[in-house]
Amino acid sequence: MIRILIIIPVLVALSCLTSFSQIERVNVETYYIADADDATDTTGGHLEEGAVTYRIFIDLLPGSRIISIYGDNNHPLVFSSDQPFFNHREEGITFGKDLNKNRLSTGTVPLDSYITLGQCSRSFSQGAYFGLPKDKDQDGSIVGGVNNNGGSEQIATGLLTNDDSRIGHPLTTADGLIFSNGLPDSWIDIGFIDLISNMDTTIFGAAIPKSHFSMTNVSLQNSGVSGIDPEDNQILVAQLTTKGEIEFEINLEVEIKEGDQYRTVKYVARNEALSQDEIFEPLLNYPYECGCTDPNFMEASTTFACTDNSKCITPVVLGCMDSLACNYNPYANFNVQDICCYVGYCNDLDISVICPNLRPRGEISQEQIKIFPNPVMDELSIGVDFVLNNDIVYTIFDMYGKTIKEGVMKDQNRIIDVKDLSPGYFTLQLYIVDNFFALPFVKM
Repeated sequence: MIRILIIIPVLVALSCLTSFSQIERVNVETYYIADADDATDTTGGHLEEGAVTYRIFIDLLPGSRIISIYGDNNHPLVFSSDQPFFNHREEGITFGKDLNKNRLSTGTVPLDSYITLGQCSRSFSQGAYFGLPKDKDQDGSIVGGVNNNGGSEQIATGLLTNDDSRIGHPLTTADGLIFSNGLPDSWIDIGFIDLISNMDTTIFGAAIPKSHFSMTNVSLQNSGVSGIDPEDNQILVAQLTTKGEIEFEINLEVEIKEGDQYRTVKYVARNEALSQDEIFEPLLNYPYECGCTDPNFMEASTTFACTDNSKCITPVVLGCMDSLACNYNPYANFNVQDICCYVGYCNDLDISVICPNLRPRGEISQEQIKIFPNPVMDELSIGVDFVLNNDIVYTIFDMYGKTIKEGVMKDQNRIIDVKDLSPGYFTLQLYIVDNFFALPFVKM
């Protein structure tokens, strides 16, 4: 017995794989790469040549804002590297909102590792500096080159002058900082600073160089912050300087504006132990896990943050997987119960088409009739192993029993044009001398 594998697009059938998120992307910006001059600044501690400063931006849909970055028992907040993080020994801060704007031109201070919600300096004159991607920064720089004091060695040309192409805009022309008077308030931090010593011993503090931060009872929150550009809506949440490769798991509380009200949603980096108000967002787990996102394959999943369709291995094969049905398909791996057909009940489908082997035969046997080629591209030919002087009436059905094409073949012209059929599985029903025959074929 020849069995035909039926592979059919299943975008509708697997629509449950799609999800909606206010987070459009997570932008990990390579902000700066330290050079030999930067490494001479001993005031802030030892910044190694080649250390990279990354900035993490959360890109939200317009109308949304972040109110907290946090870790809890099921979803820890994680920042990690295989090398220690740099924190400026004299001017370093834990939270971006506490950086003195007058120190932004001091040596390697602008490269300090910190966590934040948008704000990158203390407030002054009713405003503060906020972070934005350097390629969106149009107001120049206050941190690099001639604006910099040259560090402990007082280098005349200033520090932070590296123009390595990997950093995009150099810090001498764009610093990714912009003044705004739209300040968030009600700042609260939990778990970063020791309540007894008042010291930060995490990766954001200069007390002890560390390479790993993972905490479950921690949060930084405020009244809510959006991006400087409300349409672009990218919010800075962390700046990390290290010579190693970074990893992170970020969890966020996001407020979504609906009319005049805001609704709060939690986006988490781990797809486990989700509560009713939490949504798994794979973009919050870095480096990204890439995999099959094509819903026509069994390996497809929305748990992947990026697409690698080389990992799409097993095509989805639709079919009836009930062994009691007359059209049971042992090769199917995705059950479509609505097409299962049983003697006495065929779900309003034509059982003679769905299960042609159940139809009684007349004097002419099915083995005397051939169709070729099969699979077919343009023309389907019918051959008979007996003398036939009658016309042949034919009907073509799709896999659901719907009539797609019908007609009459004259005695010497037993060819059916199928060029206009879509690729897929069909059944050809023939009426020959008071006999019905059903023959499956595949259109390529």
